[in-house]
Amino acid sequence: MPISSELQVALWPSATFERLLTDEAHVRGWRLLRRPAMVLLAIAVLVPIAAVQRVTLALVVTAALSWSFVIAIQMIVGASVIGSAPARVVRGLRALDLWFAGHIPYSLWMLVSFGIMALSSTDPLRLAIAAAIIPAIWTAFIVTAFCRTVLRTSVRGARWRAAAHFLVTWVITLSYIAWAAGGWFQLLPWR
Repeated sequence: MPISSELQVALWPSATFERLLTDEAHVRGWRLLRRPAMVLLAIAVLVPIAAVQRVTLALVVTAALSWSFVIAIQMIVGASVIGSAPARVVRGLRALDLWFAGHIPYSLWMLVSFGIMALSSTDPLRLAIAAAIIPAIWTAFIVTAFCRTVLRTSVRGARWRAAAHFLVTWVITLSYIAWAAGGWFQLLPWR
C-alpha cells in the first residue's frame, strides 16, 4: 500500500527527504504551495469540528481565513531556519515546500485533540496542550533530519536549529493561548 510522502517523512525523515530532493526536484511555481495549503485545510476543517461539531463550507472558509496566520508564522519560522543555512542543496521556496512535508505530527495531534474536544463535555483544552509535547518532540526529530539532509548542516547545527524551532514555536503558541484567554494570569494556577 503506497503511503504519502508526508507520512514517510514522519516515519523515516532523513531517507524520505533524500528521496524527495531527487524525486520532486521538478516541483515549481504554485505547486510549491500544496503542502502549506493542505496544512491550512486540515486546520480549517478541524477547528469547526472542535468548536461546533460540524463542518460546512462557510465554516471551513471562515476558519481558513481566521487561522491562516498559523501558516504565515510557520512560513516565517521555516524561512528563518532555511535562511540560516547557506549550504542548503535547494532554493528557498523548494526548501520551504519540504519543510511543510514534516507537518504530520501536529496534524495528527490536531485530529485527535480536536476530536476529543468535540466529543468531551469537560474542558479538555489543558490536556490537549499537555499532549502537544508528543508532536513537539516528534517534530524536533523531523526538523533535525530536515536540517541535516536538505540544509546540509552539521549535526550540531541541526540540533541548535531544531532547538530554536522548538523554543520559538512554543513561545508563540503559548503567548497566543495566553492572549486568547485574557492574559497569562488567566492560565496560571495561582489565580
